[in-house]
Amino acid sequence: MKKILNAFIVTLAVFMFISVAFIGSAQAAIELKLSDHDVCGGLKGKIGEYWFEQIEKETGGKVKIKAYWGGVLFNAEEELNALSEGVVDIAAIYPDFYPKQLPLFGAYWLFPKGPEKWENIRWIYKSSIERIPEFTRELEEAGIKILLMENGLPMAYMARYPISSLKDIAGKKWRAGDRWNLKLLENQKTIAVSVPWGDCYMALETGTVDGIVSNYDGMHRQKFDEPAKNILTGKAIGWSQPMFYCVNKAKWDKLPKDVQEGILRASENTEKAFAEMYEAEFNRIVEAEKKAGCTVKFYSSEDVDSWADEACLVELRKVFTDELASDGVANAPKMIEQLRAVIEEGIAKEK
Repeated sequence: MKKILNAFIVTLAVFMFISVAFIGSAQAAIELKLSDHDVCGGLKGKIGEYWFEQIEKETGGKVKIKAYWGGVLFNAEEELNALSEGVVDIAAIYPDFYPKQLPLFGAYWLFPKGPEKWENIRWIYKSSIERIPEFTRELEEAGIKILLMENGLPMAYMARYPISSLKDIAGKKWRAGDRWNLKLLENQKTIAVSVPWGDCYMALETGTVDGIVSNYDGMHRQKFDEPAKNILTGKAIGWSQPMFYCVNKAKWDKLPKDVQEGILRASENTEKAFAEMYEAEFNRIVEAEKKAGCTVKFYSSEDVDSWADEACLVELRKVFTDELASDGVANAPKMIEQLRAVIEEGIAKEK
């Protein structure tokens, strides 16, 4: 009887130890709520899911990401405020949607000609943010911190009619999604049209627009290449506008130091792995479109120089810096020159 009692006590003690350890482990797990206005698909979904796995791995399971995709919590225009106010812990931040809160990030659009490799694009993002303090100031004022840098594929041109070079877009109705690219379309002698992203497929199908210029993977994911089967693509135009996953700064500051370090390691791993994803996704889309009966052509260096027309861009940069000056940013011209130097250095890395 005594042996049975002792065995029971030992078993109970082991069970209690395991239970306490399990509860302690469960309590240690930190769940971070993430909002992304984009769907979990294509390049965006690949890097997101890879990053989540890396975070869990590098933090030893102490952090788990609870992701809400497709604007389930907030749409693109709402995400920055939701993040700044701490309604979510992490959010996908695309500066184009926040011209008032993050105006300086719009400067990247004013240098549409860039490097083709993700490694060098990433270097430009990191170096420019490190060297130009105004970027950090905007982030701090918004109460956010960048955790992961990513990008869509470069610009492509999808048309309802045959297109072999940028010369073929003149006189036609073309859509772009932001003011600067609309101006660049006008510089190509097009009829520049603004159409909401969600209406673009129908606009192409009905002929409201003849073509759309936007990031290659985004247009393919939205199936714009069904009504617009003529594609002009490449890797050097419109690489510029970064996309970020940012964290609420107050939330970040409360995380244990070892957790912060693990998340930063996960981000470093993911950004490096993104180079292969970036290249593979470009090639996959080209092949998928060809298989679907699309005509895919690649723009020339002359097309790149035509789109990045310096005379036009000088005027646009003047508008940009004047607007910032009216908002109290006196050194905007200096910032533009600093950014130009970083971008030229990044392009030179590919030679």
